[in-house]
Amino acid sequence: MGMSKADRGAPLWKEKRDTWVSVCDDCHSPRFARENLQAMDEACKDAGLKYTETFKVAENLQLDGMGEPMPKDLHPDWAGEHVWSLKIGAYHDGPGYGGAQGQSGEFRMSNCSDIERVCFESVGYWMTYIFKEMAHGSWNDATYCDGSFGMDRWLVKAKAASEQARRFTA
Repeated sequence: MGMSKADRGAPLWKEKRDTWVSVCDDCHSPRFARENLQAMDEACKDAGLKYTETFKVAENLQLDGMGEPMPKDLHPDWAGEHVWSLKIGAYHDGPGYGGAQGQSGEFRMSNCSDIERVCFESVGYWMTYIFKEMAHGSWNDATYCDGSFGMDRWLVKAKAASEQARRFTA
């Protein structure tokens, strides 16, 4: 159970939601279950916006020539390359992103710059558990992780790292 369970609007999701509501309505009203599912979806959308903003901070550094595609003094990624870990071939084809056209970086938490690691942790640790936390009523509890508020902290970390890099290069 994770962010992949958020409602995407396809008929398949309506079918799954109806099944979930039927489980919950043994003890709760169907409206209660549907509203909780909607709140879980909204939390996932909010987390997605926070990750997008965190990614944009790293992307802007990269495009402005202040980010490191991958520190050259570290081991290459699994493909033997030193490509920016947040580069997705189809979306980031351009000289500012490095690598060959269509080439993708390997999303990772080591052998990358600090701001790239923060992006990885934001989606890998915080965003992954948002839906589950909401389902269990612990949206900001250490039961699973710090969730949405953890993402806020990582966004602040990314912005601080970006500001520091910009000050050093100015």
